[in-house]
Amino acid sequence: MTKVFKLLLILALVLPVMSFGTLTTQAASFNENTYYHITNANSGKLLEVGFAGTENGDNVQQWEKTGHECQQWRLVQNSDGYFELINRDSGKALDVFDHSLEDGGNVVQWEHNGGHQQQWEIVQVGPSYKMVNRLSGKALEVYEHSDENGANVVQWEDLENANQTWNVVQVSNSTPPASASPQGYASMNGGTTGGAGGRVEYASTGAEIQQLIDDRSRSNNSEEPLTIYVDGTITQGNSSNSLIDIKNHRGKTHEIKNISIIGIGTRGEFDGIGIRLSNAHNIIIQNVSIHHVRDGEGTAIEVTDASGNVWIDHNEFYSEFPGSGDSDYYDGLVDIKRNSEYITVSWNKFENHWKTMLVGHTDNASLAPDKITYHHNYFNNLNSRVPLIRNADVHMFNNYFKDINDTAINSRVGARVFVENNYFENVGSGQTDPTTGFIKGAVGWFYGSPSTGYWNLRGNEFINTPNSHLSSTTNFTPPYSYQAESASQAKTSVEQHSGVGVIN
Repeated sequence: MTKVFKLLLILALVLPVMSFGTLTTQAASFNENTYYHITNANSGKLLEVGFAGTENGDNVQQWEKTGHECQQWRLVQNSDGYFELINRDSGKALDVFDHSLEDGGNVVQWEHNGGHQQQWEIVQVGPSYKMVNRLSGKALEVYEHSDENGANVVQWEDLENANQTWNVVQVSNSTPPASASPQGYASMNGGTTGGAGGRVEYASTGAEIQQLIDDRSRSNNSEEPLTIYVDGTITQGNSSNSLIDIKNHRGKTHEIKNISIIGIGTRGEFDGIGIRLSNAHNIIIQNVSIHHVRDGEGTAIEVTDASGNVWIDHNEFYSEFPGSGDSDYYDGLVDIKRNSEYITVSWNKFENHWKTMLVGHTDNASLAPDKITYHHNYFNNLNSRVPLIRNADVHMFNNYFKDINDTAINSRVGARVFVENNYFENVGSGQTDPTTGFIKGAVGWFYGSPSTGYWNLRGNEFINTPNSHLSSTTNFTPPYSYQAESASQAKTSVEQHSGVGVIN
């Protein structure tokens, strides 16, 4: 055999397995919108972030199954075929600390940055998998073959030992909702994309958020899409105003547009300070908690002054029930007013509040908002206004109402609401409203206003909730396409996937 032939034979054998920076082997396949338990084949214990930590550098270890979200991971494949493992509880990525190349290099969680130390080749070994770090070429393992709770997870030379192999099992009913774009009215009128595709900024104080909004409004490119990621607690003390004002610096007669405000992990918090949208268009507010708001307008989010195409998604809103014993101590959680339209409110939690929210602040039809969708929201331990609706077309589907003390959907003065496949549990006092004569419960015309609104009821479930008196009074349905679950399916989905820390 000639030397040339031998060389060609060697190259033929070697070239197919050389990586050249990307994988040529067939990688495992996982759904990136699903959460998984990653269980060590040797110990049977789960990969987790120790003590449910949420900070950069928090240690990764093994522990018996607890049901906590710190034991759940998304496996997201990048364009090179490697996987990034994102923790459900913290939103942070599995990372080899300090870019170590050594055996025993510690494995932690860290803010996702796309570095090679956060990328893993996942290769099937029988029914299990080994996970090899792209930077170091070393395998993820439980140190010293331990089967104890709290045993450390490190990297080591790839030996294919049992402590270096892992079972990957989907968490039951763990697929979070797709939230790349809204369903409902916010999908119409050109759609709602917020700051997608534009400039990205980070803020940890209210003053920083307001400055970014104001500077963009004053710039030569005042419609440039802008996404502000919130990483920290926003308070009156670190803000320049009594609320975060999404408006044009020239005043509310001039529009502002193309902005997203998105919380990072579970750390985007507005404590005692709300957000107001004035003539604001194509706006997304997502993955933040807003609570105990009294100053400013006294409302967690106010959408007003002809704002449009607004998406309020995967947030948490709450105060106290009732606030300091006074039902007027706090105002609304999400109030939509003054000719605002094309709005979707989805996958949020509304809890522990008295006057929950309204659509329209007056009976005056010339100021009425319109075209609003509420879906997959969790309404829990509230008194009333869930929501109060005046003069608007509203679609409410797949929401879960639980422990509503007095009244829920209050449709007044010509409002039309399609109430579809919602789950009502312990909703309404069952008493007769002295003003309208209607039984206080899930749907009706309650209190004030000179005339009733209307409702179309379809596919709802009522548990310990007065409903025998209910029947549809309109055939209104919305003009868009959408996907709805059954009421019981929606209850489960809302319990598992509403609120902050679910999406990334």
